[in-house]
Amino acid sequence: MQAQLYLFKQLRERLKKPYDYYIDVYQKKIKVVFETLEEEANDIAQSHYEKLGQYFDPDRHDEADFADSAFEKGLEYYEAVSLVKYNNQLMWISTMYQFWEQQVRKFLYDEITHSGVTLLNEKGQEIDFKNYCTRGIKAIKEEFADFGQDLEKMKRWSDINELRLLANVIKHGDGGSATELEKLRPDFFLSEVTDNNLLKVHRTVLNEQVLNVSDSDFIKYKEALQSFWEQLPERLYCDFEEVEVE
Repeated sequence: MQAQLYLFKQLRERLKKPYDYYIDVYQKKIKVVFETLEEEANDIAQSHYEKLGQYFDPDRHDEADFADSAFEKGLEYYEAVSLVKYNNQLMWISTMYQFWEQQVRKFLYDEITHSGVTLLNEKGQEIDFKNYCTRGIKAIKEEFADFGQDLEKMKRWSDINELRLLANVIKHGDGGSATELEKLRPDFFLSEVTDNNLLKVHRTVLNEQVLNVSDSDFIKYKEALQSFWEQLPERLYCDFEEVEVE
């Protein structure tokens, strides 16, 4: 029996479109929330200073101590919300990759099963979607290889792989993906205040600001994921009696 992956024009456009919204919503609705962060921190510091001033006694208090306390209050707010801003950016980038991987997995499953092919596991048992391609990108590449499509030869695959590593680092912190990613993008791990790799220092990606990912990287990854759907042939075929997948 022959299975077909049919990426007709309307489906191709439908699969590409969500990434435009990822960028637009982030830039126009999410990022703008943090644009007044410095002003907010200054307002909090000033408010705290004024509250302390209500209890100021020149015979017992040093005005500089009150000023320092107000500064620390504003700085505490600024650093806390800056971390939220940083996490928010990473969350959007990571989710965009997971969105793509689930898109691809569903596309493969739908097209193969619509061809009338029964998907079987190694024991010969029919598998449903929840058990299909559960090994992530490795399984996805193997499935496309059965249809004669080598994903690693696609023009923007290096960017997609970079994004995959980044998503893993965001999720897990230090580990194998971080080691691979640092070889590809050492600039992600550079610090403006120290020569040390901050991931090695803090051993976390989300509890401290350790990755220098820019909005231009976000846009690059968005374009790479759209390019994936743009580059795939309209039709891919695979001849077999049955398919065994993990």
